[in-house]
Amino acid sequence: MAPTGLLMRLNSPGYKNWIKAGLCLQQLKSSLQEFLASEMMRFHRQLASRVPAIPGHRCQCRPTGKQFHPSCPVCAEWKKLILDHHTNRKGEIHWGNCNPSLWPTHYWEVAKVYMPRGYSEKKSPQVCDATALLNLINACDHFKGFNITKVREVIKCRNDLMHSSDMELSSSWLKDFGTTINNFISEFRHVPGLKEEGSKIKQVLHSDWTTESFCRYEVDGPVLMGDNEVLAEEFSLTLIYNTEKQLIQQLLEERYLQLEEDEALSEDDLDGVHKLKTVITDHEDLQEDMDRLELLLRKPNQQEASSLP
Repeated sequence: MAPTGLLMRLNSPGYKNWIKAGLCLQQLKSSLQEFLASEMMRFHRQLASRVPAIPGHRCQCRPTGKQFHPSCPVCAEWKKLILDHHTNRKGEIHWGNCNPSLWPTHYWEVAKVYMPRGYSEKKSPQVCDATALLNLINACDHFKGFNITKVREVIKCRNDLMHSSDMELSSSWLKDFGTTINNFISEFRHVPGLKEEGSKIKQVLHSDWTTESFCRYEVDGPVLMGDNEVLAEEFSLTLIYNTEKQLIQQLLEERYLQLEEDEALSEDDLDGVHKLKTVITDHEDLQEDMDRLELLLRKPNQQEASSLP
């Protein structure tokens, strides 16, 4: 059973909306994972057929962050092909996500070039979040047959979610988010399982998530809520609590990546971390993340101190 502290936090409509949006994105990714596995395998075969094999070839090429200068002809050819299909070839490309020596044999190492930073340890679509999968669709022209504007709109909503300094979202934002998700699902309606996930997403967006409903569910099992919707097992307090934890961890991870690359947090992001600390401090069930959060707050101060004469 999820901690009662979650019930207290869900009394805030804005915070409830923040978690709802995060749960919807999690629902979305489950259908996209198998679809993208199949599509990227096909894309990988197309690229591999254009790179001649070199008997006995051994590669020791290693990228660093956004820089990659191949030292072998195989990686040089793969880099060229990958760039030829990259919609942001003149912008930021996070080569450090992948191991180029595996490009000829591992399709997902190619896929990771089309993702934001921070996915070097993700070896398959099944362990990637919605951010990675959506950005893959956006950045790889293998998907140019789709209306990519609808993909970018979902990415923008996801960025709003992660950069909400107080971890709250308005009801009007959530309504627009629902429209954006529906537009995306309509565009990718042929993806197996996506229609069913769309129904679950609609249920999340229209559920009350009231304390009374959850308490009745935990005691009596599934119950009727507003508009005759049922609080089903998949939307129990336990799932919502796990979603909340994952969102907080993602938020912290993004701030760490930002520090690693930019050596400082923006004022808005630093303010958001301070507000997150307030939430965690007030709720014992969230305090396992306190050490990581404190480290995140100390790093900017250490950098500022080191710059003083």
